[in-house]
Amino acid sequence: MDFLKPENLLRYGYKDCLLCEVERKGEEKRCEPCSGRLDQRERLLWEIRRERFRQTAGRLSLVFPGLGHIYDERYLGGIFWASLLPLTLGLVLNVWKGITWGHAFLLAEAGLIWWLAWLDVRRGHPEPSAPCQDACPAGLRVPDYIALVRENRPLEALALVYDKLPFAAFCGRACPHPCEQECVRNEFGAPISIMAIKRHAADRGCEARILPQREDGEAEKALRVAVVGAGPAGLSAADHLARLGCRVTMFDSREEPGGMMRYGAPEFRFPTEALRYDLERIFARGIEFRAGVKVGRDVQFSALEAEGFDAVMIAAGTPAARAIPGSGTEAQGFVDACSFLEGVRRNRPLRPSGRVVVVGGGDVAFDCARTALRLGASEATVACIESIEEMRAHPWVIADAVDEGVRILPSTAVKTFRMRGDRTAGFEALRAEGFDTGPGGAVVPRTRPGTEFEVPADTIVLAVGYAPELGFLPPGAFRKPLDARIHVFRLIFEGRESKVNYYIFGDCAAGPRTVVEAAASGRAAAMNIYSSLAVEDGNKARYKDNYRRRNEPHEPDRPEWRIRLGGTRLSAESRRGNFEEVDKGLTAECAHGEAERCARCNLSLEARRKGGDKG
Repeated sequence: MDFLKPENLLRYGYKDCLLCEVERKGEEKRCEPCSGRLDQRERLLWEIRRERFRQTAGRLSLVFPGLGHIYDERYLGGIFWASLLPLTLGLVLNVWKGITWGHAFLLAEAGLIWWLAWLDVRRGHPEPSAPCQDACPAGLRVPDYIALVRENRPLEALALVYDKLPFAAFCGRACPHPCEQECVRNEFGAPISIMAIKRHAADRGCEARILPQREDGEAEKALRVAVVGAGPAGLSAADHLARLGCRVTMFDSREEPGGMMRYGAPEFRFPTEALRYDLERIFARGIEFRAGVKVGRDVQFSALEAEGFDAVMIAAGTPAARAIPGSGTEAQGFVDACSFLEGVRRNRPLRPSGRVVVVGGGDVAFDCARTALRLGASEATVACIESIEEMRAHPWVIADAVDEGVRILPSTAVKTFRMRGDRTAGFEALRAEGFDTGPGGAVVPRTRPGTEFEVPADTIVLAVGYAPELGFLPPGAFRKPLDARIHVFRLIFEGRESKVNYYIFGDCAAGPRTVVEAAASGRAAAMNIYSSLAVEDGNKARYKDNYRRRNEPHEPDRPEWRIRLGGTRLSAESRRGNFEEVDKGLTAECAHGEAERCARCNLSLEARRKGGDKG
């Protein structure tokens, strides 16, 4: 079974056969049409086809309840829904003695049956999933990759992560990990270290350095797609389009791809070397990268059309920093957070001296404060309008910053900036009781009069948010929803005909989001767009969902499983003055022990589903 070797899974894509209940993998009769053994391209085509099935089934259910279920081979459900409507209409006719309010109720009930049948068939075949998987924006099969780490198969686990998320290294270090907040082990206050387990698998993959096989498809017929923006959303879309056999070209105004993962995350949280392997995997698929090119300035949309692209996808992010009225220039001691962090990444840091105050309450604000201390600031303070309990920064980020000596000024709103000559001297502040959102997303604090106080500063870093910058689009451009649920839109240029399809997605369409959310948006955009442009390819994928997760012996709870394991971390004293990564990750022994703590709740749900199927 060479196709299940870890190096082949990383080259050609994950196979569900790894955890399937079938003993002779790929050899039994039911394995032949099973979607679980597909390669990386066919796997995505099958996903596209399943979505088309759901859409067609939904339309058939609107014609008559139950038709969609029969089309989707859910025959019992189809008979159930198809019988309800005649029963309701028969009841109306049997008691007919003229129009009454009761008939109106029965007719409304018939309409409700129609709607519920459509709703049910659009859900498709219900697939049980654990709470951690439901909480993951990328929809990763968390219990399965934990199970593979438990079996000491980290490279196979990494192949499963890469199936939906191309940024395993970043999301193993700086993800908000909502999956852990939903883990059933929270019952004992010790959720599984899911993020750390993912990082363990990513680190083993970085050491092995196995790159994926390029999918060329049919060269003459392959779609040519331009992706504007090489941040998380753009890279994720490019990765999945390349897996589908498209010829992808990326444009970015910066010299290196990665967006905020490269330029907005400090080295002590996310080392450049960790990003490098994820990017190597993406560009090994044959993606072309054109650096230092700003679309709309260096190259026009008409030039992209002339070059022969079939589609242009815009994922330009949110590069425009929001300012506070009265703030000044960098020469006066003011700097926006991303420019500050990017300067450090480019080895051209702004070296603050004296007191640094960061205005803002998110993770980026605390990254700036911790960076300032490492660059030699005598003290660093984070001032924000939220209370400690309402701060947008995650608790573990705040805790690390406080350990390193960062001060926090909660419930603080800037009133006026103070200048000493041509440099800032700080600002006058008011106590804040909350805030409202003004036009364009601007934050308007609610302050208490008479609570003024001084906040001295030699450098002020503004981390109050970012917005899209879409001035490069032609005048009259407007959006048409392709899938508004995931913020994927068609771009229409008014008064101008074009053979090229334009799309916009990611942060520039939905506002600032996390890397894992941006990656999920990029994947969904790629799948939607390929589905609309390559109809025939999607219809070729004819397989069945024969994969059934193998069972594991039930393990009773143990007292030692109620204790969360952690990796080695630098002490707070040793962090100052250097950018060495703080969290060193889990050892192989720790990762295995942490994976053993998993409650395997997905297997309980699968067992219930099988029991329901038998009944």
